[in-house]
Order: sequence, then C-alpha cells, then structure tokens
Amino acid sequence: MRSEDELIGALRAAGEHAPDDGGDLLAGVALRRRRRTRRRVRVLAAAAAVVVLSVGIRGVLLSGGGEGDLATTPAPEPPTPRSAPVEELWPGAVFTLPMEAPDGARRVPMTGISPTEVLVLAWMPREKARSRLEVYDSAAGRSRLVAELPRSRQFVIPSVAADGRNVVWQVSAGKSVREIWTAPLAGGEARLVTELTGGRSDLDAISVNDDQVIWSERSGGVWRVPLAGGAPDRIAAADGLHLLRWPWASDAPAGPDLDDRNQTVLVDLTLITSHEVDSLPEAKGVRCGPHWCLGRRAGGSFLQRINGSDLRAIDGVFGHPKPLSMAPLLNRFVPLKNGVHDVATGSTATIEARTLALGAAGEPSTVIYWSERRGAYEVLNLAAVPSAQ
Repeated sequence: MRSEDELIGALRAAGEHAPDDGGDLLAGVALRRRRRTRRRVRVLAAAAAVVVLSVGIRGVLLSGGGEGDLATTPAPEPPTPRSAPVEELWPGAVFTLPMEAPDGARRVPMTGISPTEVLVLAWMPREKARSRLEVYDSAAGRSRLVAELPRSRQFVIPSVAADGRNVVWQVSAGKSVREIWTAPLAGGEARLVTELTGGRSDLDAISVNDDQVIWSERSGGVWRVPLAGGAPDRIAAADGLHLLRWPWASDAPAGPDLDDRNQTVLVDLTLITSHEVDSLPEAKGVRCGPHWCLGRRAGGSFLQRINGSDLRAIDGVFGHPKPLSMAPLLNRFVPLKNGVHDVATGSTATIEARTLALGAAGEPSTVIYWSERRGAYEVLNLAAVPSAQ
C-alpha cells in the first residue's frame, strides 16, 4: 500500500466482499453507511477479520474473543426460508404514510434514510411550483422539513439521493439544462451546487458521499463535484460506466430501454478495481451489486453470484412487460410483482396489493409502497429489515 487512504479503501472493499451476513448489515444502516464514521467502523471490522482469520478466510470477528473462542463457538444455523405476509415477516419495516400532509400537500415516498426515516417529496396540487423535501419519521408518525425546492425549477424524477448528512437532487432549468442542488438533511436552505448543459445534462444516476455529489451520464461516464461547488471533475477510470451507488459503477445502465444488455464488470471507483461478471451464455439483463446478480433467461429470472456460482431460479420479478434489470437492493432484496425476496435468508415477504411501486430515487431506492386504503400508502422500508442473523 502506498498510503493510509489506500489501506482504508482496501479494507472497506474487503468489507463489501464479505459473506452475505456482512452484506445484511446494510439493511440495518442503509444509506447512512456512506458516512465517514460508519465507514471507519466497517474498516475496523474488516481489518479484524483480515488479521485474525488470515487473507484466505472471509469473516468478521464480532465477539472480540481469542482463537479458542473462535474454534469452540459453533457457527449459527442459517435462517429457515419461509414465505409470509410482509407484516408478519418484517413487522417493524412496514408503516402507513398519509398521502396528504397537514397543510394539504400531496406526498410520495422516495427512499430510505434510516430504519425509521424515509425521504418524501411533497407538493401543493394547485401550485406545482411549491414543492419540498421532507423526512417522515415512522416511529413518531410525523415529518419534518428538509428544504423548500426552488420555485422556478422543475424537480426531475428520479434524481434524489441522501446520506446521513446531506440530500442532493436535480432540477430542470430549461431545455438541456440541469441544476444539482443540495441541503443539509437536518434541514436548511436549498443551495445550488452546479449547472450542467447540453450533453452533460442527461443524467441517469446521482449519489452523495460526505462532501461531494457524484453522478453518471446516460451515455456513460461518471462525474463529481464538491457540495461547496466548483467545476465538475470527470473520473478518468469511469469512462463509459454508469453509477450504481457510490463507489460502485457498472458498464450497463439500468432501465427499460437498455435492459437486455448484460453487465460484464463491477468497478470500485475509490480503488479503481474491477470485478468481472461471469453470467450464463443465454442470459439477458444481468445486473450486479457487490455480491449478487439478477438476470433472466428463457426459463425465467435467476440469481447468481458475480463469479457465476450459487445459481438460483426466482419467479415473478418486478417489472412490466418484462422483469426490470436491476441489482438486488442493498445487495439483498429483489422486488417482486407481489412482494420482496430476501436473498440472504431465502424468504419471501408477500404483499397483497394490486400494484407495487418502487421509490423514485437517483440511486437504487430502498422503499416499496402501495395503497390499500384511500388517502394512505403502506410503505416497506428495506433499511428496517432485521439482519439475517
């Protein structure tokens, strides 16, 4: 390693490539994992695994015990796969969101912020220029204002992303003109970060990480700029790539227009390392996160690991008229037409609803919602689903 930063990056990558139980931790901390403090905890855990168990063994030593404890403690039994209504399988992850705010504004969930918080877009039905971002607290049953959106601009969906500190979004400021704005997640005034014009204005993904906003263009290529503003910087090693969620990028975009293309690599843009995807010859629409890939073939949809192992058939994947090409959410969950499949446990949470909707965000959303009663949404916050352990 040439520097401390590279060592930290390598250990963080080791954490991303830990077994599935490590991936399940994402469900507990969800989008806040990008914060520097969370990353350092993950780095320390990965470092403990590397030092104690050696490079050839994957795992995280949680007890802090010595080698004797490690040798004598039996491995936990894997969870038993089951299929059950979502309210029964994950009771703490489902809540009701009124469609109208107390002032009459209409609301729609966008993405999860934490196990109890969801980012919401709200707008006045007769004054479309009056819109705002809120955080709805499912435990308290109320929302708080994050920021009023600029009235002279049109909010672009999907285009919002948040970490534990900041939220970013894009708006249309005219033909072939996009602006990226930001505000503190705790609440504050919206502030312009940068303006993009011409071919630079067609974004297909956006993310925020600490003090920078990162996005990719629909034609390929990943850019970043400090939240404080400045000239956008193109990431040289990301030519032709599309952002999945920072720091991961793919050579195949998600979306209904290009979903037959197979992803062939997954790139870590902090380490500039790539991982080749080994998919079935007849596969279509393969999309991968750090551990798992989702794709389809003549016999139906399937799951596999990046190296092609652990092939599993899966039915009823979300999308119409054909399954949507997307990597498992939080590297664990596959949206279905009538529920959500948990790759980590093999269980399926079923949802009795005519139509399910996936939150519209600038990076893969972690909320699924539907309407069972007039004037309210039922919302599944995947960030609140317990660890597989």
